[in-house]
Amino acid sequence: MRDLLVLLLSIAGAGVLAVPAQGQTIWSRPYQPNQVALEAIVPDLPADDASVASGAAFLTVTRSLNKNVELAAELPVARYATDAASSTAVGNPYVGFGLSSSSLPVLLELGVRIPATPTNNALRAGRRADMGRTAAFRDESVAPSVLLNGRLPFGRRASLRLRSGVTYASVESAGEMGAQNRWRLPYSAQLWWDSEQFMTGVSLEGRPLLSGSEPDRTTHRAVVSVIFDEARIQPGLLVGTGLDPLVQDGRFVAVAGLTISASYGQ
Repeated sequence: MRDLLVLLLSIAGAGVLAVPAQGQTIWSRPYQPNQVALEAIVPDLPADDASVASGAAFLTVTRSLNKNVELAAELPVARYATDAASSTAVGNPYVGFGLSSSSLPVLLELGVRIPATPTNNALRAGRRADMGRTAAFRDESVAPSVLLNGRLPFGRRASLRLRSGVTYASVESAGEMGAQNRWRLPYSAQLWWDSEQFMTGVSLEGRPLLSGSEPDRTTHRAVVSVIFDEARIQPGLLVGTGLDPLVQDGRFVAVAGLTISASYGQ
């Protein structure tokens, strides 16, 4: 009985002392404060003449203001390239705060995307590559979001990161319908395994549209990622596929990417 009590207290203590997840990006090294991350994502573009140079890049910076407050900012950029031409588009930048608990492994993200997206061919590639975050390449108004993160440790090396919340945006419609309200439910579940030199993650993520009936605005994906876990710089690789054909007509669309993150100010 005493041994069982000690075990339960140890598990509870590990949960209380666990570091909460950092804000916005879920593809760089998890649970790392004060981080600069760059992600380059290349999606498959079905029935298109785009080259492998088409996709999107996301530059994310986080900064811990104190042990409970974190600032996060992200700049998304998309590129669409063919043999004949190319175009580039800056997506909707993100800025937000992460509020973490001193006693529980949870993080509350309060953020907003500022509308900046032009209308050109690069948006097609950007929308296909936009995964694991609030919508970065949509022609919408200012889009606030509220996301709750939690971490569940399993022993010394494995942990489960859960993340979900809601986002809101509106868009002007042609005709007499006026503005359309769009509510989304971004979510992700990531199982991370931390070995001596590598971190391996298996993720399910999605961004279903709660209001409206536009299937191309609802996404679900499964992703496997591997990160080389160095002290300061962590390069990584991810590969995945869309899961939308499981719930609607379409085909499985592959996606791949390279990531690199660096810690600073520690």
